[in-house]
Amino acid sequence: MTTAHRRVRLGLGLIAAVLSLAGCSGGGDNAAVSSQSTSPTATATAADPADTPSTASPTPVASPSNVYPTNADGCHPNAKWSTAKAVDWVHWGQVGQPALGPGEVRFGRSTPGFDGPLCAKVTVQVEYWRINYRPSSATSAADPLAREMNYDFAMKPLKRSELHIDGRTAHDVKPPKGFASTKASPCDGFLEAIYVGAPIKSRELPTKIDTGNSILGDTVTFPTKRVVDYHVFAPSGPQLCDDNGVPTASPAPSGYPSSGFGLSTPSLPEIQLTPKS
Repeated sequence: MTTAHRRVRLGLGLIAAVLSLAGCSGGGDNAAVSSQSTSPTATATAADPADTPSTASPTPVASPSNVYPTNADGCHPNAKWSTAKAVDWVHWGQVGQPALGPGEVRFGRSTPGFDGPLCAKVTVQVEYWRINYRPSSATSAADPLAREMNYDFAMKPLKRSELHIDGRTAHDVKPPKGFASTKASPCDGFLEAIYVGAPIKSRELPTKIDTGNSILGDTVTFPTKRVVDYHVFAPSGPQLCDDNGVPTASPAPSGYPSSGFGLSTPSLPEIQLTPKS
């Protein structure tokens, strides 16, 4: 073999060795690229949420408990309700209603599942009376130092509105003209009551009215459990009234703060009323 042949073979061997080294190096580069191609996914998954835009939905607000859950027809079964259950539901129906004027009543629409709607309508009455005050024979109403001033009273019906409600529609009831008027007689007050069922009977009318108690508030004793709510509007000067419920002097004396309805309400002493026989 000549010297030239040896140089050629040596050169080919060196080239093969270089190519072999280049092939190993290339495999390492592919592995690194493969590793880099999977790293961003893992990093994004483990990234701090503060560093990435949030696409999650807002946390839902807890809904009120379903006091009167609805059935497949979308209403609450109430065909077999007792009077007490009807009273409770009507009371719930007034919760959260906006404040209205003296004697005005609003029955709002139900929140589905929470307070209705009902499958069967409930009969509701809103009734208004004028109450005439006169001194009680059992005590001296004219004594300003008396701890408690007792009066008899006579009731005169003014208006009654009958409604059939189920919570699907809002209803507003207006009082009679002149109800709780600032021009009321010193001897005449007013009463508003909301109750369920048929019109109230004479034996279910109030047997006692306590008003002017700054701690307990006004209390009306009804001998029936059908009454949902009531409001008393006291006269401006019952101590001026004679046995016939007619004022004997005018104007009413000072010292009787406003009730907030345009009428003056005795604050001290407390007064109690019983029906005039």
